[in-house]
Amino acid sequence: MRRIILSIIILVCFAVAAVSAEEYDLDSYLALVERNNPDLLIRFKDIELARTDVALARSVMLPRAGVQGAYNHNFIEQTQSMAVASMGGTPGTPLHFEDIRNNFDNELILGIGISQTLFSAGAFSNYSKAKLGLAIREQSFDAARLAVLCAAKKLYLRAQLALIVVEVRESSEKFSQEQYQRVERRRQAGAATEMDLLLAEVDLRTKTDAVMESKKNAELILLAFRDLAGIPHAQEVILVQERTELPEIPETPNLGSILAGRSDYRALMLARELTDLERKAARNAFLPEVSASFSYGLGRMMGNDDYGGNYDFDAASLSLTVSLPIMAGGARLARMKAAQLEQEKTIIALSQRETAIESELRELQLRLEDARQRFESAYLTVETARRAVSLAQSAFTNGQATYLTVMDAQDKLDMVWLNFTNVNFEYLSAYYDWELATGK
Repeated sequence: MRRIILSIIILVCFAVAAVSAEEYDLDSYLALVERNNPDLLIRFKDIELARTDVALARSVMLPRAGVQGAYNHNFIEQTQSMAVASMGGTPGTPLHFEDIRNNFDNELILGIGISQTLFSAGAFSNYSKAKLGLAIREQSFDAARLAVLCAAKKLYLRAQLALIVVEVRESSEKFSQEQYQRVERRRQAGAATEMDLLLAEVDLRTKTDAVMESKKNAELILLAFRDLAGIPHAQEVILVQERTELPEIPETPNLGSILAGRSDYRALMLARELTDLERKAARNAFLPEVSASFSYGLGRMMGNDDYGGNYDFDAASLSLTVSLPIMAGGARLARMKAAQLEQEKTIIALSQRETAIESELRELQLRLEDARQRFESAYLTVETARRAVSLAQSAFTNGQATYLTVMDAQDKLDMVWLNFTNVNFEYLSAYYDWELATGK
């Protein structure tokens, strides 16, 4: 019985943990996105791969050493007929041949070799290109990180907006429920017509459908909210970020400072440097390569009485190799031409990117100004709509207005309130895009 109770307690604990809620403000959510986002994790792996490319390119210019050992044991004797004596002392006298053993029972050999590339323009260029490739990937990662964080900010804001819509729809449904019950009581008292009751019922059903639709939309947005940060789908999230006032419209900074602060533009600048290296590497293909190597070996041969029993030897050599390419079928000239074209493409891409960034900043400035004006207008409209609902309710209670007047005022309040929150989202969304565009 105790085991059963303990098992039940454990299951309940797991169930509670599975549906536990977690509070997220904007900073904690952004930190989670930066740590768990799959796209950023993949790009970080690309950076690690680029670091290995740098190590491989550097290894070509470092000395290489190797040790080799061998041991042979011969089970069968190998002989060769060789002249060992002359039958006489005069020229042309027949020679005396005997089978002489020419292998040893045991052979032990040990050798060591060291090689070093003294000059290789191609190796030096590959190392420089690998380092630039790493820098480009790091800048691309930073640009992707800022873009993902900007998307996370807007998604957090959109999730808050979706939850606000749910609250507004539920409040409107509750208001319609109260009005329906009031009209029903007035109908029973003979103070309202059947048409008023039917209209109240239709309005209530419409508001109930709107609540269901808003909840579905909120769940879809929260699903994307969880996926972006790697949050389990079963975990309930609570958004606790509070917003008191909107940030002011920023002033347009100098374009040069913006370009210097944008990671994607810096990546293009590094790509242009990479094309410069490609052109140098193409020219360096006409230069010779110089390498040196040193080898030393020693050995011991044992077990051959015909050769005196044992035999020891050692050897050492130093070599210098120079390789000069003469003809390559035009491949080197074609490589130089391709590098020049890539360089020209990068220069055009840089100019195009500068124009696009300048246009983007102007567009964002207009978006911010437009959203700010509409925000102030929407705020005043909300206050007016609230006053109209209050007056309509008082008039309906006093019999000076119909039920339709009250519902129309409430619907207008819901509409302008949702418009107000949407304008708020548009302004903050444009502000986040502005931060991204200025390299923040």
